[in-house]
Amino acid sequence: MSLARADAGRESLEFRRLDLGETVRRTALDWRQAMATHQLRFTENIIDRDLFIAGDKTAVPRLLNILLDNAIKYTPAWGSVDLALEEKDDKAVITVRDSGIGIGDQDQTRIFERFYRADKARSRELGGAGLGLAIAQWIVDQHQGSIKVQSSPGRGSVFFVELPLQHPTDTHSPL
Repeated sequence: MSLARADAGRESLEFRRLDLGETVRRTALDWRQAMATHQLRFTENIIDRDLFIAGDKTAVPRLLNILLDNAIKYTPAWGSVDLALEEKDDKAVITVRDSGIGIGDQDQTRIFERFYRADKARSRELGGAGLGLAIAQWIVDQHQGSIKVQSSPGRGSVFFVELPLQHPTDTHSPL
């Protein structure tokens, strides 16, 4: 529904000054129990200072939830999921790394397409409609950022999200 509303121009985000560090820490806290339940080692490496973006307070956690949900779905028990937030070149960089099943080269170029599933059999088993990463891409695009993946089958995946930082002196900010 989110993508359909976006296509129709009816899905809008409210951009405000958002403390991304706090948002990532809060989201990580929400996922700790789920990671433990799935017998996954969950580590967090979140910068210990404020990083502000012009962001939507609902969409950014949704983006994080999509990436962490995929990590938990495609990482077998006793694997690991790592969540990081750092500042690099005037951007906030969120990294979600897992030790899961990985994604083949041919699929990496298509995983952000609507309804595309890299592993058809496993996706049916785990549910979902193949829209999560398309929604993640839309959220990142709306925040003027970028999302990329590095992965190989059997060796896990790393998703990188870059979002422009907002500084108190920014005059081109939507806020």
